[in-house]
Amino acid sequence: MNSHDKPSGLVGELEGVEGLEVETGVTLSGFSTFRIGGPAEFLVRLQDRSALEALLSAAGRLGLPFEILGLGSNVLFPDEGLPGVVARLTGNLASFQFQGARVVAGGGMALAKLARLAAERGLEGLEALSGFPSTVGGAVRMNAGSYGVEIQDVLVETCVVDRDGRSRCLTVQELEPSYRRTILQGSGSVVVSATFQLREGSAEKALGRIEELNRRRWASLPSGRPNVGSIFKNPEGEYAGRLIEACGLKGSCCGDAQISPRHANVIVNNGKAKAWQVLELMLTVRQAVDDRFGAQLVPEVELLGSLRNRWQEALDQASEGSR
Repeated sequence: MNSHDKPSGLVGELEGVEGLEVETGVTLSGFSTFRIGGPAEFLVRLQDRSALEALLSAAGRLGLPFEILGLGSNVLFPDEGLPGVVARLTGNLASFQFQGARVVAGGGMALAKLARLAAERGLEGLEALSGFPSTVGGAVRMNAGSYGVEIQDVLVETCVVDRDGRSRCLTVQELEPSYRRTILQGSGSVVVSATFQLREGSAEKALGRIEELNRRRWASLPSGRPNVGSIFKNPEGEYAGRLIEACGLKGSCCGDAQISPRHANVIVNNGKAKAWQVLELMLTVRQAVDDRFGAQLVPEVELLGSLRNRWQEALDQASEGSR
Protein backbone atom coordinates (compact mmCIF):
# COMPACT_ATOMS: atom_id res chain seq x y z
CA MET A 1 0.00 0.00 0.00
CA ASN A 2 1.47 3.37 -0.99
CA SER A 3 0.88 6.59 0.92
CA HIS A 4 -2.04 7.53 -1.30
CA ASP A 5 -3.88 4.31 -0.38
CA LYS A 6 -3.79 4.84 3.39
CA PRO A 7 -7.14 5.53 5.06
CA SER A 8 -7.67 9.16 6.03
CA GLY A 9 -9.57 10.95 8.75
CA LEU A 10 -10.47 9.18 11.96
CA VAL A 11 -10.08 5.71 10.50
CA GLY A 12 -6.57 6.57 9.41
CA GLU A 13 -5.71 8.15 12.75
CA LEU A 14 -6.78 4.98 14.58
CA GLU A 15 -5.22 2.47 12.21
CA GLY A 16 -3.34 -0.12 14.23
CA VAL A 17 -4.84 0.89 17.59
CA GLU A 18 -5.97 -2.20 19.48
CA GLY A 19 -9.09 -2.42 21.60
CA LEU A 20 -11.47 -0.46 19.42
CA GLU A 21 -13.81 -0.90 16.47
CA VAL A 22 -14.94 1.90 14.16
CA GLU A 23 -18.14 1.88 12.07
CA THR A 24 -19.54 4.65 9.90
CA GLY A 25 -23.12 5.68 9.20
CA VAL A 26 -24.74 3.48 11.86
CA THR A 27 -28.33 4.53 12.56
CA LEU A 28 -28.66 5.64 16.17
CA SER A 29 -32.37 4.93 16.59
CA GLY A 30 -31.47 1.32 17.38
CA PHE A 31 -29.33 2.52 20.29
CA SER A 32 -32.05 4.62 21.93
CA THR A 33 -35.02 3.48 23.98
CA PHE A 34 -36.91 6.28 22.17
CA ARG A 35 -36.18 4.52 18.84
CA ILE A 36 -35.46 7.92 17.30
CA GLY A 37 -32.35 9.25 15.57
CA GLY A 38 -30.32 9.39 12.37
CA PRO A 39 -26.83 8.05 11.63
CA ALA A 40 -23.61 8.57 13.56
CA GLU A 41 -20.68 9.73 11.47
CA PHE A 42 -18.47 7.36 13.49
CA LEU A 43 -19.64 4.78 16.02
CA VAL A 44 -16.67 3.51 18.04
CA ARG A 45 -16.70 0.59 20.48
CA LEU A 46 -13.92 0.81 23.07
CA GLN A 47 -12.59 -2.07 25.15
CA ASP A 48 -9.98 -0.44 27.40
CA ARG A 49 -8.61 2.84 28.67
CA SER A 50 -5.71 3.03 26.22
CA ALA A 51 -8.13 2.74 23.29
CA LEU A 52 -10.22 5.54 24.79
CA GLU A 53 -7.16 7.75 25.20
CA ALA A 54 -6.16 7.10 21.57
CA LEU A 55 -9.66 7.93 20.37
CA LEU A 56 -9.85 11.15 22.36
CA SER A 57 -6.46 12.20 21.05
CA ALA A 58 -7.46 11.50 17.43
CA ALA A 59 -10.84 13.20 17.76
CA GLY A 60 -9.11 16.23 19.30
CA ARG A 61 -6.58 16.51 16.48
CA LEU A 62 -9.35 16.29 13.88
CA GLY A 63 -11.69 18.64 15.74
CA LEU A 64 -14.49 16.07 15.83
CA PRO A 65 -17.45 16.33 18.22
CA PHE A 66 -17.45 13.51 20.78
CA GLU A 67 -20.31 11.87 22.68
CA ILE A 68 -20.38 8.85 25.00
CA LEU A 69 -23.38 6.55 24.56
CA GLY A 70 -24.53 4.36 27.42
CA LEU A 71 -27.77 2.38 27.23
CA GLY A 72 -29.54 5.13 25.26
CA SER A 73 -32.21 5.45 27.93
CA ASN A 74 -31.86 9.17 28.61
CA VAL A 75 -30.92 10.70 25.25
CA LEU A 76 -32.67 12.16 22.23
CA PHE A 77 -30.73 11.92 18.98
CA PRO A 78 -31.50 14.39 16.16
CA ASP A 79 -33.23 13.13 13.02
CA GLU A 80 -30.26 14.06 10.86
CA GLY A 81 -27.88 12.12 13.08
CA LEU A 82 -24.69 13.20 14.80
CA PRO A 83 -21.45 14.45 13.28
CA GLY A 84 -18.21 13.24 14.80
CA VAL A 85 -17.77 10.37 17.24
CA VAL A 86 -20.30 8.41 19.27
CA ALA A 87 -18.42 6.03 21.56
CA ARG A 88 -19.55 3.02 23.58
CA LEU A 89 -17.62 1.46 26.46
CA THR A 90 -17.27 -2.34 26.31
CA GLY A 91 -14.80 -5.03 27.40
CA ASN A 92 -12.68 -3.98 30.38
CA LEU A 93 -14.57 -0.69 30.50
CA ALA A 94 -17.78 -2.61 31.27
CA SER A 95 -16.32 -5.08 33.78
CA PHE A 96 -16.64 -5.34 37.58
CA GLN A 97 -14.73 -6.61 40.60
CA PHE A 98 -15.98 -7.16 44.14
CA GLN A 99 -13.57 -6.41 46.98
CA GLY A 100 -15.36 -7.34 50.18
CA ALA A 101 -18.23 -4.89 50.58
CA ARG A 102 -16.81 -2.66 47.85
CA VAL A 103 -17.26 -3.06 44.12
CA VAL A 104 -15.31 -1.40 41.31
CA ALA A 105 -17.27 -1.23 38.06
CA GLY A 106 -16.42 0.02 34.59
CA GLY A 107 -18.25 3.03 33.25
CA GLY A 108 -19.89 0.94 30.54
CA MET A 109 -21.46 -1.60 32.89
CA ALA A 110 -25.24 -1.61 33.26
CA LEU A 111 -26.18 -0.29 36.70
CA ALA A 112 -29.15 -2.65 36.97
CA LYS A 113 -26.91 -5.67 36.39
CA LEU A 114 -24.42 -4.45 38.99
CA ALA A 115 -27.20 -3.94 41.55
CA ARG A 116 -28.48 -7.48 41.04
CA LEU A 117 -25.01 -9.02 41.20
CA ALA A 118 -24.39 -7.18 44.46
CA ALA A 119 -27.71 -8.31 45.88
CA GLU A 120 -26.95 -11.94 44.99
CA ARG A 121 -23.80 -11.59 47.11
CA GLY A 122 -25.78 -10.23 50.03
CA LEU A 123 -24.47 -6.69 49.52
CA GLU A 124 -27.04 -3.94 50.01
CA GLY A 125 -27.11 -0.31 48.89
CA LEU A 126 -27.88 -0.39 45.18
CA GLU A 127 -31.38 -1.90 45.27
CA ALA A 128 -33.24 1.39 44.77
CA LEU A 129 -31.13 2.09 41.67
CA SER A 130 -31.66 -1.37 40.17
CA GLY A 131 -34.44 -0.14 37.91
CA PHE A 132 -32.49 2.86 36.65
CA PRO A 133 -31.80 2.11 32.96
CA SER A 134 -28.27 3.50 32.80
CA THR A 135 -24.66 2.53 32.68
CA VAL A 136 -22.52 3.14 35.75
CA GLY A 137 -20.80 6.03 33.96
CA GLY A 138 -24.05 7.72 33.01
CA ALA A 139 -25.45 7.30 36.51
CA VAL A 140 -22.34 8.78 38.14
CA ARG A 141 -22.25 11.66 35.69
CA MET A 142 -25.81 12.77 36.53
CA ASN A 143 -25.92 11.57 40.15
CA ALA A 144 -28.82 9.30 39.26
CA GLY A 145 -31.44 8.77 41.92
CA SER A 146 -34.53 6.70 42.57
CA TYR A 147 -36.79 6.03 45.56
CA GLY A 148 -34.84 8.35 47.82
CA VAL A 149 -31.39 6.96 47.02
CA GLU A 150 -28.77 8.72 44.88
CA ILE A 151 -25.48 7.50 43.48
CA GLN A 152 -23.65 9.86 45.84
CA ASP A 153 -24.97 7.82 48.79
CA VAL A 154 -22.89 4.76 47.84
CA LEU A 155 -20.14 6.21 45.63
CA VAL A 156 -16.59 6.42 47.01
CA GLU A 157 -14.73 7.70 43.96
CA THR A 158 -14.78 7.71 40.21
CA CYS A 159 -11.95 7.68 37.67
CA VAL A 160 -12.31 9.67 34.47
CA VAL A 161 -10.40 10.41 31.30
CA ASP A 162 -10.54 14.06 30.25
CA ARG A 163 -10.77 15.23 26.66
CA ASP A 164 -7.01 15.87 26.62
CA GLY A 165 -6.43 12.20 27.49
CA ARG A 166 -5.46 12.90 31.10
CA SER A 167 -6.69 10.38 33.68
CA ARG A 168 -7.69 11.38 37.20
CA CYS A 169 -9.78 10.10 40.08
CA LEU A 170 -12.33 12.18 41.97
CA THR A 171 -13.90 11.55 45.35
CA VAL A 172 -17.65 11.83 45.63
CA GLN A 173 -17.20 15.21 47.37
CA GLU A 174 -15.07 16.49 44.49
CA LEU A 175 -17.93 15.68 42.09
CA GLU A 176 -20.06 18.27 43.95
CA PRO A 177 -23.20 16.16 43.50
CA SER A 178 -26.65 17.70 43.67
CA TYR A 179 -30.08 16.77 42.31
CA ARG A 180 -29.45 15.03 38.97
CA ARG A 181 -26.14 16.82 38.55
CA THR A 182 -22.35 16.67 39.07
CA ILE A 183 -19.46 18.75 37.76
CA LEU A 184 -18.88 16.08 35.08
CA GLN A 185 -21.87 17.28 33.07
CA GLY A 186 -20.67 19.47 30.26
CA SER A 187 -17.02 18.75 31.09
CA GLY A 188 -16.42 16.22 28.33
CA SER A 189 -14.79 13.84 30.84
CA VAL A 190 -15.52 10.13 30.40
CA VAL A 191 -16.20 7.96 33.45
CA VAL A 192 -14.10 4.81 33.07
CA SER A 193 -14.71 3.31 36.54
CA ALA A 194 -16.47 3.89 39.83
CA THR A 195 -16.00 2.46 43.30
CA PHE A 196 -19.05 1.84 45.48
CA GLN A 197 -19.16 1.13 49.20
CA LEU A 198 -21.98 -1.27 49.99
CA ARG A 199 -22.94 -2.99 53.24
CA GLU A 200 -23.14 -6.61 54.27
CA GLY A 201 -26.71 -7.83 54.41
CA SER A 202 -29.10 -10.48 53.20
CA ALA A 203 -29.26 -11.67 49.59
CA GLU A 204 -32.89 -12.67 50.06
CA LYS A 205 -33.79 -9.24 51.44
CA ALA A 206 -31.83 -7.33 48.78
CA LEU A 207 -33.28 -9.34 45.88
CA GLY A 208 -36.78 -9.01 47.31
CA ARG A 209 -36.32 -5.25 47.56
CA ILE A 210 -35.22 -5.11 43.92
CA GLU A 211 -38.31 -7.01 42.76
CA GLU A 212 -40.61 -4.82 44.87
CA LEU A 213 -39.17 -1.53 43.60
CA ASN A 214 -39.11 -2.68 39.99
CA ARG A 215 -42.80 -3.61 40.20
CA ARG A 216 -43.56 -0.15 41.58
CA ARG A 217 -41.48 1.51 38.89
CA TRP A 218 -43.07 -0.29 35.96
CA ALA A 219 -46.56 0.18 37.38
CA SER A 220 -46.05 3.97 37.36
CA LEU A 221 -44.61 4.25 33.84
CA PRO A 222 -46.19 3.71 30.42
CA SER A 223 -45.37 0.40 28.81
CA GLY A 224 -45.53 -0.79 25.23
CA ARG A 225 -44.33 2.48 23.69
CA PRO A 226 -40.69 3.57 23.26
CA ASN A 227 -39.73 6.30 25.74
CA VAL A 228 -36.85 7.52 27.89
CA GLY A 229 -38.68 7.90 31.19
CA SER A 230 -38.86 11.34 32.77
CA ILE A 231 -38.41 14.14 30.26
CA PHE A 232 -38.00 16.97 32.79
CA LYS A 233 -36.32 17.23 36.18
CA ASN A 234 -38.63 17.89 39.11
CA PRO A 235 -38.54 21.52 40.27
CA GLU A 236 -37.58 21.89 43.92
CA GLY A 237 -40.49 20.85 46.11
CA GLU A 238 -42.67 19.90 43.14
CA TYR A 239 -43.29 17.18 40.56
CA ALA A 240 -42.94 18.05 36.88
CA GLY A 241 -45.65 15.54 35.99
CA ARG A 242 -48.20 17.24 38.26
CA LEU A 243 -47.49 20.66 36.75
CA ILE A 244 -47.75 19.35 33.19
CA GLU A 245 -51.00 17.53 33.94
CA ALA A 246 -52.43 20.65 35.60
CA CYS A 247 -51.81 22.51 32.32
CA GLY A 248 -54.09 20.03 30.56
CA LEU A 249 -51.32 18.65 28.36
CA LYS A 250 -51.58 14.96 29.20
CA GLY A 251 -52.17 13.05 25.96
CA SER A 252 -51.15 15.96 23.70
CA CYS A 253 -49.51 14.95 20.42
CA CYS A 254 -47.14 16.29 17.82
CA GLY A 255 -47.10 13.76 15.04
CA ASP A 256 -46.35 10.37 16.57
CA ALA A 257 -44.79 11.94 19.67
CA GLN A 258 -47.25 12.05 22.58
CA ILE A 259 -47.26 13.16 26.20
CA SER A 260 -48.22 9.90 27.82
CA PRO A 261 -51.87 9.68 28.94
CA ARG A 262 -50.53 7.63 31.85
CA HIS A 263 -47.67 9.83 33.07
CA ALA A 264 -47.46 13.50 32.09
CA ASN A 265 -43.67 13.70 32.46
CA VAL A 266 -43.10 10.97 29.87
CA ILE A 267 -43.22 11.39 26.10
CA VAL A 268 -43.83 8.23 24.09
CA ASN A 269 -43.12 7.30 20.50
CA ASN A 270 -46.34 5.97 18.99
CA GLY A 271 -44.58 4.58 15.95
CA LYS A 272 -42.72 7.01 13.73
CA ALA A 273 -42.06 9.99 15.98
CA LYS A 274 -39.33 12.40 14.96
CA ALA A 275 -36.89 14.14 17.26
CA TRP A 276 -38.18 17.55 16.22
CA GLN A 277 -41.70 16.50 17.24
CA VAL A 278 -40.49 15.48 20.70
CA LEU A 279 -38.67 18.81 20.97
CA GLU A 280 -41.81 20.72 19.98
CA LEU A 281 -43.78 18.98 22.72
CA MET A 282 -41.03 19.76 25.23
CA LEU A 283 -41.06 23.44 24.30
CA THR A 284 -44.86 23.56 24.50
CA VAL A 285 -44.75 21.99 27.95
CA ARG A 286 -42.04 24.32 29.20
CA GLN A 287 -43.89 27.43 28.03
CA ALA A 288 -47.23 26.29 29.47
CA VAL A 289 -45.77 25.47 32.87
CA ASP A 290 -43.86 28.76 32.94
CA ASP A 291 -46.97 30.75 32.01
CA ARG A 292 -49.20 29.11 34.61
CA PHE A 293 -46.85 28.41 37.51
CA GLY A 294 -43.76 30.53 36.86
CA ALA A 295 -41.65 27.35 36.98
CA GLN A 296 -38.91 26.83 34.39
CA LEU A 297 -38.68 23.12 33.66
CA VAL A 298 -35.20 21.78 32.87
CA PRO A 299 -34.76 18.72 30.61
CA GLU A 300 -33.69 15.50 32.28
CA VAL A 301 -33.36 13.85 28.87
CA GLU A 302 -30.07 14.79 27.22
CA LEU A 303 -30.58 16.66 23.95
CA LEU A 304 -27.73 15.93 21.57
CA GLY A 305 -26.32 17.63 18.49
CA SER A 306 -28.56 20.20 16.84
CA LEU A 307 -31.36 19.57 19.35
CA ARG A 308 -29.29 21.10 22.13
CA ASN A 309 -28.79 24.26 20.06
CA ARG A 310 -32.44 24.45 19.02
CA TRP A 311 -33.60 24.18 22.64
CA GLN A 312 -31.29 26.99 23.71
CA GLU A 313 -32.33 29.16 20.76
CA ALA A 314 -35.98 28.72 21.73
CA LEU A 315 -35.21 29.71 25.32
CA ASP A 316 -33.29 32.78 24.15
CA GLN A 317 -36.20 33.82 21.92
CA ALA A 318 -38.69 33.38 24.76
CA SER A 319 -36.46 35.45 27.03
CA GLU A 320 -36.19 38.21 24.44
CA GLY A 321 -39.96 38.16 23.95
CA SER A 322 -40.63 38.61 27.66
CA ARG A 323 -38.50 41.76 27.95
